[in-house]
Amino acid sequence: MNKDSRDFAGGATTDYEPWHPELERYPLAKMPKLAPVEQKTREALYRQSKKQPPRDYGFARDRDIAKYYSAEAMQREWKGLWTKTWLLVGNANDVPTPNSFMKVDIGKESILIVRGEDGSLRAMYNVCQHRGTRLVTQDFGRSKKFICPFHHWEFGNDGSCLKVAKAETFRKETLANDFSLPRVKVDTWNGLVFINLNPDAEPLLEFLPAEFRDMLEAYDLARWIRVVDVEQEWPVNWKTALESFIEGYHVEAIHPQMNPYFDSYYVQQDLYDNGFARSIFPFMSPMPTHPSYNKAGLSDEHKVFMRDAGLTESEFPERSVDVRAAIVEAKRRNQDRLGMDYARFTDEQLVDDWNIGVFPSATFNIHPEGMLFQRWWPHAHDPRKMVYYYQVYAMPGVKEMPTYMGVPKDADTSGTKVLPRTHSATGDLEVLGSVLSQDATFLPRLQAGLESDGFRGSVFSEQELRIRQFHAEYHKRLDAVKD
Repeated sequence: MNKDSRDFAGGATTDYEPWHPELERYPLAKMPKLAPVEQKTREALYRQSKKQPPRDYGFARDRDIAKYYSAEAMQREWKGLWTKTWLLVGNANDVPTPNSFMKVDIGKESILIVRGEDGSLRAMYNVCQHRGTRLVTQDFGRSKKFICPFHHWEFGNDGSCLKVAKAETFRKETLANDFSLPRVKVDTWNGLVFINLNPDAEPLLEFLPAEFRDMLEAYDLARWIRVVDVEQEWPVNWKTALESFIEGYHVEAIHPQMNPYFDSYYVQQDLYDNGFARSIFPFMSPMPTHPSYNKAGLSDEHKVFMRDAGLTESEFPERSVDVRAAIVEAKRRNQDRLGMDYARFTDEQLVDDWNIGVFPSATFNIHPEGMLFQRWWPHAHDPRKMVYYYQVYAMPGVKEMPTYMGVPKDADTSGTKVLPRTHSATGDLEVLGSVLSQDATFLPRLQAGLESDGFRGSVFSEQELRIRQFHAEYHKRLDAVKD
C-alpha cells in the first residue's frame, strides 16, 4: 500500500471543526410557503437526536484504486475482513420455529443457521464431511436432519453425524474421524442475527458499540418479518456499491423523483466505533437546493406515509410542507388502532429516514414500522463482481412501506409463513423498484471509470464522510492480519 493510501486510511481525530449544512447558502426564508412548524423542525434538526462527537478522517486523496478490482485485494479481504468480522445476516424470525434453518452464502463459504428444539440458534458449515458436497441448496426450510444427496450420509441439525452410509465398507480407523459439521459462531442482538467465521472472535456485544445499541433501543426488531427478499449478482466490486449507499451526495442527481420529499442535504451524520454509523435524512421535506422541489404537490411517498399514519385522503393537507407535522400528529393519535407504541420514539423518528451502517457491508434504512436491509457481499472468485441482498422487514400487519423500498402491494405481512428468496438475474430491474434500479444501472459505469489510467484517485466531500470512515476501519483490520 502506498503512502497516500495510508495517509487516507489514518485514524480519526476530533480536533477540527466539522462541516455542517450552510443555512446561509440555502436559506429557509427563500423556501416558498414554508409552514412555521416545518421551519422550526428543520432548524432544530441537529438537536433532535443525540449527535456523536465529530471524527476527522482527513482529506487525502484515495489513490489505492486497485482494491476495487485486484485479486490480491480480494484475497486480503477474505483473510482479514470476511473471516474475522461479525456479519449481519438476517433476523431471528427467519428461523422462527424449532428445526427451521436458513442458508447463508458468503464468498466461497456456505453456512447453515438452525434453531434447535431448545429454541437456541447454532451455525455450522454447509458441507458434507465425506467428500465435501454442499448439503443444502434451499435458502430457508425446516428439517431435523440433513442428508447428503451424493452418498446419503446423514447429519443432525445440531451438526452431529447420524449415519455413515454403508459404514461397513470403511475401515475402522477411518470411521474414528470426527465427522460432525464444523461450528461457526452465531449470536443475536435485538432480533438481529450475526455470524463470525473466526472461532476466536470477540463477543458480539464487544463488536457492537454500546452507543450504537442504545440508539436503536426503541425499535422492536425482534418482531419484524421479511416481506421482500431478493438476491442478485452485480458486475461491480462490493465496495463500489456499498459506498454509494452510505452517502446522500448522489441522491439529487441519480434519484430526482425523491427530491420533493427527501432532503439529502441537511443530514446529521453520526460515527461510532468499529465502523458503525448513522445518517438521519429528513423525510417529507424537499431538497433545499432548488425552490421547484418545494412547489411540487403531494408525491406518492407523502401519501404512503400519511396512510400509514391512519389519515384518510380527505384528511391529507394540501401543501407538502404541512405533511411532516400531519404525520407526527396522526401517528400519535392513532397508535392504538395502528398497533404501534409510538411513545417509544421521538417525533423525528416517526418520519425521518435513518440510514444505519453495520460494518463491514450492511446497511438498513429504518422506520418504526420496518426497514430496508441491504448487503453487498464479495463474489466467490471475481473481484469485479459482487452479490447483492435486498430485503425488507416489517412489523406484522403493516399495510404499506415507503415506496423507495419497492415492496409489492400484495406482499404478505402476516408473518404466518417464512418468505422464500427470489434469485434474480443480473440486469433484472423490475424486482428492485424505481430507486434501487437506478443505482444498479449506474454503478457499472462507476466501476469502469475506477479502472481507467486517467483516474487519479477518489476525493470525498464532507457529505461522504462515512466512506472515509469505512476505509479507515477497512485498512485497520486488513493491516492487523499478518501475511
